Amino acid sequence: MKQEEVWDAIARPWKEFRQYDVSDVVEFLKNKKGRVLDLGCGSGRNFYDIEGLDFYGVDFSEKMVELAGARGYVEVKKAGVDAVPYDDGFFDCVIFSAVLHCVDSAEKRRKALEEVFRVLKNGGEALVSVWGRGQKRLKNRAKEGFVPWSVGSKKVERYTYIYDVDELRSELESVGFEILKVEEGRNIVFVVRKE
Repeated sequence: MKQEEVWDAIARPWKEFRQYDVSDVVEFLKNKKGRVLDLGCGSGRNFYDIEGLDFYGVDFSEKMVELAGARGYVEVKKAGVDAVPYDDGFFDCVIFSAVLHCVDSAEKRRKALEEVFRVLKNGGEALVSVWGRGQKRLKNRAKEGFVPWSVGSKKVERYTYIYDVDELRSELESVGFEILKVEEGRNIVFVVRKE
């Protein structure tokens, strides 16, 4: 089953079941203005109705796009994170939270980071977070593999790639980002800027 189909299958139960710590997103959005891209927006967990911010969403799952569309985004488009359907420099900031580790090839992960860089304005910032080995369930997991998920009697498998902080730092810098902040715990969180 393709990953797009997996996420279509789990969209509604995922929205109901998953509770996220979004404190890194809330902190990142402080004092921000303008257009925000929520890349890999899923059901819209990162959307906040904040004065001065216009949220746009992109996700490759048709079902997730439908759920996010009800949240209040200016618009939500169906597209992959490696082919963002917006012009160069369109966004003031990008949220790319808990998505990159779900992208199922090194080439697509690299292209996704290049797309974040491309759609950001000069001086724009991005929050990029991935699962980290600080999560007990990931300590001994293979670097690359699948995580099972049940939807009723149907079982599906979500792809995951487990980064370490130095690897992700290297990829972000190689795309051209300046690293502003790094946090490592349950997740690895980078705040980066396009110069």
